[in-house]
Amino acid sequence: MQSWIHVIEWRANTRPELTALVDDRGAAYTYAQLRAETERRAEGWAGLGAGSGDVVAVVAKNSADFLVHAFALMRAGATPAFVNWRLSPRELTEVLALVEPKAIAADAEFAGLVEAAWPGPLPRVVIGGGPVPEGWLDGAALAGLAGPVAPRPALTGDTVLALVHTSGTTGRAKAIPLRHGALMMSVADFAIEIGDQVAGSHHLQILPLFHLGGFGQCMQAILTAGTVYIHTAFNPAAVIDAIEADRIEFFTAGPSLIDMLVAEIRRRDGVDLSSLREIAYGTAPITPSSLAAAVAAFGCRFRQIYGNTESQSMISLLAPEDHQPGHPRLGSAGRVSFGWEVRIVDPDGRDLGFEEAGELLIRGEPLFSGYWRDPEATAAAFAEGGWYRTGDIGKLTADGYLYILDRAKDMIISGGENIYPAEVEAVLARHPAVADVAVLGRPDPTWGEAVHAVIIPAAGQAVPAGEIIAWCRDRLAHFKCPKSVEFTDALPRTTTGKVLKRELRAQLSGQQVQS
Repeated sequence: MQSWIHVIEWRANTRPELTALVDDRGAAYTYAQLRAETERRAEGWAGLGAGSGDVVAVVAKNSADFLVHAFALMRAGATPAFVNWRLSPRELTEVLALVEPKAIAADAEFAGLVEAAWPGPLPRVVIGGGPVPEGWLDGAALAGLAGPVAPRPALTGDTVLALVHTSGTTGRAKAIPLRHGALMMSVADFAIEIGDQVAGSHHLQILPLFHLGGFGQCMQAILTAGTVYIHTAFNPAAVIDAIEADRIEFFTAGPSLIDMLVAEIRRRDGVDLSSLREIAYGTAPITPSSLAAAVAAFGCRFRQIYGNTESQSMISLLAPEDHQPGHPRLGSAGRVSFGWEVRIVDPDGRDLGFEEAGELLIRGEPLFSGYWRDPEATAAAFAEGGWYRTGDIGKLTADGYLYILDRAKDMIISGGENIYPAEVEAVLARHPAVADVAVLGRPDPTWGEAVHAVIIPAAGQAVPAGEIIAWCRDRLAHFKCPKSVEFTDALPRTTTGKVLKRELRAQLSGQQVQS
């Protein structure tokens, strides 16, 4: 199995004239230019001392140059670590301490965030997005520091191509190593499944590149010699404009983003979306009402993806033919994808039968082998025989459909971002007026879910909900912070003391909460 550097070389040799990347910052690269610029900037990174075994943190919004620098780092033998730019300085410090970067590449607008989180004497390179701050290097001129790069990268399918971080359910930062071969296998399988992505197909990229969903979509387009139109940030009006102007054929979004796009279409008169072939979506199932509205608005195919970063792949797919309104399997996550084994087990690890709910375990070639430098978390993640514990509660039907009944360890998904309640609870528990707390998601018409905190106040303490929210906003990325707060005298618990969040969700319906 080869690497993604070999894929870029292959495409530059076979389709050099086709446009590979275009972004809304004005950058554009053909496949020939992408290979040449990858080589040029790889020499610059080598001149900075980034090479085999080194990690370089990337803190940047979507852009063509995000990908060029990522490829250049791989070409130089280094490992890019994709970091969510929405993190607070404290969170960023934790992630950087975990990956121990040799250098940092960031957009100009995040220079202050980086310096607050990691003030030490580390090479800092601006990817784009504004003037180069004092003390930083210009990424576009990086080749002026040219150093020796091996004639061909010593990269194979098992080589780590990038790190993607997650705070996980424990509230402690973890990093997931993505492998060249696993991601190549995943996107190739998906392209075969779709069937009509060909050289020159137009793909729109609106998901964050620091997430596997966004990065993987770009890799799939490159593998099939498509053109990727990259948007710096999600804007419904800009997306609809791009579909018309750039004749977009494929894009991926979360259900909440699709709802926003449908609302934008309804505000317009005479929108031409005839170029669209398929919209893929993930992070959550789509509701029947949202699907019906989206099918009417877009008039194209829809396909649901179920997977996670640890799998480096899609575990199951709900095909377009299963998306017809009223289809009996519309609420499922589809059929298990090629290359995966799944089991549904009870708390003792015993296999369950069809239609019985239990924890979903998975095993397959693309599965990651463990968290970056974290043997304890890795050991906890796997059951005997190499089965990965997804933490999702699911069931299988006799005709091969997988249902996800509850999210992994009560994870909240808001606007496509994964939010782990344990992380938010740990921050809230440090507030002097909080005796106990549980965090869960409540339905939100715009973002799918919003973070909701249920708090038992400390004895004799009273604090406004606004102060609680402000406490979190000073310590967490804003999308993780509670949008509403509820005060209570007790939390429902099991006999072993675990908070019954299902009961809290049931109680939340119709309650008045403070925000």
